[in-house]
Amino acid sequence: MSELVHKCIDDAFLKLLEGDLKEAAAYFECAEKENPDNIHILLELSNVYYILGEMSKSISYYEKVLEIKPDSPYIMYRLGVALYRSTNFSAAVNTFNRIIESGKYLPMTYLWLGLAYYHLGKEDKSIASYRKLIEYCPETLMANYYMGIALKASGKYDEAIVFFERLLNKTDNHVSALYHLGRTYMKNYNYDKAKVYLKQVLEFDPENKNASEMLDFLSEG
Repeated sequence: MSELVHKCIDDAFLKLLEGDLKEAAAYFECAEKENPDNIHILLELSNVYYILGEMSKSISYYEKVLEIKPDSPYIMYRLGVALYRSTNFSAAVNTFNRIIESGKYLPMTYLWLGLAYYHLGKEDKSIASYRKLIEYCPETLMANYYMGIALKASGKYDEAIVFFERLLNKTDNHVSALYHLGRTYMKNYNYDKAKVYLKQVLEFDPENKNASEMLDFLSEG
């Protein structure tokens, strides 16, 4: 590695410590021009651009890393998350499924796969993905929350209620779960229970317009 590359990398890390991500990216790009196949430099670039929210650049650098290390489940995972965040849900699904097929995956791969399927309108596949995650990590709050959301969207209200209540047994101040549980009871024609949970939403978040409007609607009925 040349002296110029070392200097660019040192300056990049200094800028990272200072919190100047754009300048850090510029220095890493300087290093990459001199050493384009260095995985560590490419990874730093993909991660910095990910943090900056510049998903297209982040994705392009993750793809460059995969050209060098095509079977890396970690890089595929990071690429899948970046694709999801860029709303390229079909590509994200393909990437996460590729990781799962390799057999070298983190359980959280199923969370992102479920989210991507959900945004594609494939609730059944989304639910199946969350079930897999819950098999590995039954206490994962996010898995129980998103499972409830997907079940509610697919009209499986009784089962959705089970997952929302399971989550709220672990943490009773999850405002979004309280709201969706109230809405699920409402869709299941249990208006008294719906009111209970919508009122709890307003206890934690008095300015929540959605919960307030739903309660007004139920009170008028």
